[in-house]
Amino acid sequence: MKKLFAKIIVVVIVLTIVIFIVKKIAPGNYCLTGAFMADEPTKKNILDFEKDYGKKPFIVLVFVDWGKFVPREVISAVYKEECVLMVTWEPWKAWEKEGINYKELLAGKYDAYIDDFAVKLKNIEKPVFLRFAHEMNGNWYPWSGNKIGRDMYIKMYRYVYKRMKKVGANNVRWVFSINAEDVPKEKNNHSLNYYPGNRYVDYVGIDGYNWGDTHSWSKWVSFKGIFEKPYKEITAKIPKPIIITEFSSADTGGDKAVWIKEAMEEIKRLKRVKAFALFNVDKEAKWQFAPAGASGEALKKQLTGSYFKDKK
Repeated sequence: MKKLFAKIIVVVIVLTIVIFIVKKIAPGNYCLTGAFMADEPTKKNILDFEKDYGKKPFIVLVFVDWGKFVPREVISAVYKEECVLMVTWEPWKAWEKEGINYKELLAGKYDAYIDDFAVKLKNIEKPVFLRFAHEMNGNWYPWSGNKIGRDMYIKMYRYVYKRMKKVGANNVRWVFSINAEDVPKEKNNHSLNYYPGNRYVDYVGIDGYNWGDTHSWSKWVSFKGIFEKPYKEITAKIPKPIIITEFSSADTGGDKAVWIKEAMEEIKRLKRVKAFALFNVDKEAKWQFAPAGASGEALKKQLTGSYFKDKK
């Protein structure tokens, strides 16, 4: 009887974990909220986001250099608030803007680090979104496809995926994350040329920004103008749900409050978009939606509807 009872308990626990994971990523009419709020987000950052905009960020976006991992305090803060990490894992030393040797990666030089990274993600014991080597169709990262080539990029992505699966990091949800615009705009640099295959991807992510008039080369562009084309291309060819993995608008060149209102309305129309991560930190431009300003108020108003969900 004791053995039977123990088996029942194990089954219940397993089912509970499965239900938790499935529930958070299940299909339906909704979009999960998310944000990048700080390099090392805290409980206060999460609660401030909820206070400012009315919903918690279900997805908390972070960036990790090669050779490092997400700080323990960040992981604790995110999951204690019933949010979920999205880890952007960048195979370079960001401070020096120096890429790793990708041939050496394929030769096994970094296996110990990759395995350790996988074990640490596995030990979170809750879902984690992972986007490895993102924006490969741009020309600003050393892993960009037009620098290392399509074949090398796909081999690298698959290699890391397989090593992590071998370790048993099955709670990881893989996000193949492209830039909304191909840079340079060449046929062999099209974003989907780098797609590693359905087996290696759970979600397709799209990054895109409205730079307004902050640069000589930029102009005011609507959310639809940024995301409609890649969305159509992805949905026509890839049977995966989509996450807007990075997006925001600059302050100058147009009306930012109108921009975010239209963006949220457009996301509702794009039914394959199941989550977003708003880049809500002033960095290369004033990306933040000031809570006391018109754009922050517009964002809060849009998030009040039931379509946009947080931990609830």
